[in-house]
Amino acid sequence: MTAEPIAKKVTRYGCPFCHRTRSSKKATREHMARCWRNPEVRACLTCENYDEGSDGCWGDPMCNCASGPACFLGIPIVPEEPVKTGCEKWEAAS
Repeated sequence: MTAEPIAKKVTRYGCPFCHRTRSSKKATREHMARCWRNPEVRACLTCENYDEGSDGCWGDPMCNCASGPACFLGIPIVPEEPVKTGCEKWEAAS
């Protein structure tokens, strides 16, 4: 007699703002409270003033015109902290 796989149902809880899922409802709620895509967190990624930058001229490695993320209001965005949260000047992206 050969063994067959057993089907099991699993419950996962997903963040409504991003793709992340967790097996615990509590852990998912904790993630949602800090999720960069949650408008209540007021993070750069959901701000009207956020510019994600570009990789230059269509990805040409010889191009020198690439730019990193920036804020149109001049708020500095540094590589060590690419997404700020709780910004006083945050505006909902349209």
